[in-house]
Amino acid sequence: MAKIRYIRRIIAKLFCFAFFGICSLILAVLLFPIMHCMSGFSEKKFKVIARKFNYHYFKVFVKIATGLGVVRLTVENKEALKNLHSKVIIANHPSLLDVVILFSLIPNADCIVKGELVQNKFISLIIKNLYIPNNITFEDQLEIAKSSMDEGNNLIIFPEGTRSKPGEPWEFKKGAARFALYSKNDVIPILFGGNEKIGLRKHDKLLQFHPTERYIYNLKVLAPISVIEYESMPMSKSATRLTHKMKEILEKELPN
Repeated sequence: MAKIRYIRRIIAKLFCFAFFGICSLILAVLLFPIMHCMSGFSEKKFKVIARKFNYHYFKVFVKIATGLGVVRLTVENKEALKNLHSKVIIANHPSLLDVVILFSLIPNADCIVKGELVQNKFISLIIKNLYIPNNITFEDQLEIAKSSMDEGNNLIIFPEGTRSKPGEPWEFKKGAARFALYSKNDVIPILFGGNEKIGLRKHDKLLQFHPTERYIYNLKVLAPISVIEYESMPMSKSATRLTHKMKEILEKELPN
């Protein structure tokens, strides 16, 4: 029976991946042109409409993954994400689904994404139209992100820059801190807890799954980190200190 349940979860996982890819392609090719027309071809209005649609789309995806037994999601302090505006959202990054889950919880979300994803035919148009690829100059990323947050959007960024390596300590880069300091917006840390995400981690194979249970995501929304105390310091020093602070706060919440 355990083997049958394992195979069923893998099939459900593959279905979720296929559903996400096909729906993302339909969204970009068919629905984005309609949204452009609805917005009067205003880029700003288009992004507002598209982000709201994406929020509901990702919520549906997470509900499907939950219903199929692929994912179990709990969020502590979820109310802190209501009416959230102009914040930098940071989190540890254990799995492939982390950004999808965050998008399903935060309606007005922008994101720094890997530039190589622009080559992915299923999601390239979504990234080009809505989010900030990291293959442009960092100065341009800062300006675009600040403009987005000035409009009330929240910026999602993983300080590790990529998914965590299982069993290895986190290595936080300074980029997330620099976005917060440059835009003068506070940081909201979110901890991804739960079981090991075997099959969704860096370098894992697609046909892998947790051997005994579904993917358990226990998220905890933590208290904001104010950037005010760092504003009087030089950028290099303040970015280093804020990065250490973010890492320290998240590590404190890890189970012993």
